[in-house]
Amino acid sequence: MVEDLLPNGSSKSAAKRMDRDNILPFIILPVLLIIATLSFTVTVIVMIFIGMGALYVQSRPRQKNRSPFFYSWTLSSGICLFLVFELGILTLLEITQLENFLFLVLLTSTCYFFYKMKSIADYELYTGKGKEYSPVLTSDSYYCQICQLEVNERYFHSIWWDCCVFRPNYIYFLCGQVFAFATLLMGTNLGLTTICQPALLYGSILVPQDCNDVYFEFYLALCFVSCIYGIGYILIIALVLLRQLFIYLPKYTEPQWKRLFNVLTV
Repeated sequence: MVEDLLPNGSSKSAAKRMDRDNILPFIILPVLLIIATLSFTVTVIVMIFIGMGALYVQSRPRQKNRSPFFYSWTLSSGICLFLVFELGILTLLEITQLENFLFLVLLTSTCYFFYKMKSIADYELYTGKGKEYSPVLTSDSYYCQICQLEVNERYFHSIWWDCCVFRPNYIYFLCGQVFAFATLLMGTNLGLTTICQPALLYGSILVPQDCNDVYFEFYLALCFVSCIYGIGYILIIALVLLRQLFIYLPKYTEPQWKRLFNVLTV
């Protein structure tokens, strides 16, 4: 183990830093959301601050992102948004049981796909016992500076899920992003149309129209800023899905297309 090769003091300090990085997002994010409830201007400033922080993390060298902080930030975001929806927005009694059930189905599906993505990466890469992944290096292997492993058919490393995305778990990553997009889209729309004055868009579909009164009560303001935070996540996921569509999805489906072409040309 790496800890056995390090001095005792170094291993203890590294363990403390790991524990701190795991806990901090569960403190920082709720505090930022509470601060954002002060006014619309403060909400904009906080959201810009969070967005700039995420952009900075993505732009710096990969080896500096070897921390569980970012994975914990993802978990804390999901937990905070879920609690605000279930304990805040639902208590206003304007969302039907069917709408809440559909939301929970989407959320459960999202959690399942991301759980499968991460569990496959952990099992296949770190145990070397998986059936889908061969530990024998090939010409398309890539050294991941964060995992510190050579990974065959690696697409990229997701610091927000703390694992490599490669061929065996890519489809779960893609499905997880699609369901996360649908979950956040439904949740934020239900939330905003509940705490704001809604307007009829088409048929029975509502959209928020007037949200000027949300800052007069703390719990309404907290629900509102949480929805705005969720919209930020929706925009990021949309960019991630576009990237998959043009870069990684063609790479993933290329072998299937080649096999189909070979079958048709025989």
